[in-house]
Amino acid sequence: MIEYHGEQRWIAHALPIRTGKVLLLHRNPDGYLGDLWDIPGGSVAPGETPAQAAWREVCQETGLDVLIADELTHFVNPDTEGRDIDFHTVTFGCFENALDRDVSLTTSEHYEFEWMSYAEATHVPLVWHVRKTLDHAEALGLLS
Repeated sequence: MIEYHGEQRWIAHALPIRTGKVLLLHRNPDGYLGDLWDIPGGSVAPGETPAQAAWREVCQETGLDVLIADELTHFVNPDTEGRDIDFHTVTFGCFENALDRDVSLTTSEHYEFEWMSYAEATHVPLVWHVRKTLDHAEALGLLS
């Protein structure tokens, strides 16, 4: 059983997969987790489920129209700044409803994107939970 301390905050992500490649977003070098590659995601708003937040974040950050699937990973970690907060980082698989839509980065958080194979993704600097999620998705055969 996991023992939680302090406040609980939820961060929801989605892993868009297209023909065996994942959509990775390159974070702005001057922002939070600067210059790392990430996947669409963000804070779960009050009254929102993690799956709803993951859908909202994909739409807001990429302009893609997706269907959120099952939870792939769920990590719990303490706040990196020492506050009395536990963060739940949840990532869902997702499928595009319209395969002909182009990615359109709509926030200043990211400055470029790329659809990458698992092998390609392992050669770029990834946010810690993204690497773990990609390893899990590869083991499940989702990235082949």
